[in-house]
Amino acid sequence: MTADILTKLTVPCPFPEVFEDTESAENRITRVPRLKIVHIRADHDGYRWWNTVWSSHRELATPEMAREIDATFDALTAADALADLRALTAFCLSHMDACVSLERMDEFNFYLRGERCDYWLRLIARKGDYNMYLTAYARRSSQEGSNQ
Repeated sequence: MTADILTKLTVPCPFPEVFEDTESAENRITRVPRLKIVHIRADHDGYRWWNTVWSSHRELATPEMAREIDATFDALTAADALADLRALTAFCLSHMDACVSLERMDEFNFYLRGERCDYWLRLIARKGDYNMYLTAYARRSSQEGSNQ
């Protein structure tokens, strides 16, 4: 899973039901999808990617899911994919259909279906900002199988 990961990204969300099944999160104003496992917030400083991992529903994650999430982030930030902010910006500008709005022409949303998780990838093509948010959600089918 390297540069071909970029070809697997879609603009229409193939799993809208994830955003409909939400709950109030502790100490948060906004609601959080019940199937959210984690989000990774990353920025590129001109030399390398720096990231922070924020867990949400840790109990949903299996070791296989964790490996897939790590591999997905690694593939997205690989040298032949979104290696730096310049590559990220070029990719985004070649996919204007993913642009959030006319007011936010430097923010883009993409989606990916993994084997075990679904992903929302928010890319921000601004220097000095967080440039990538990768959010992973448990696939409903994986949850049904683990509850039986």
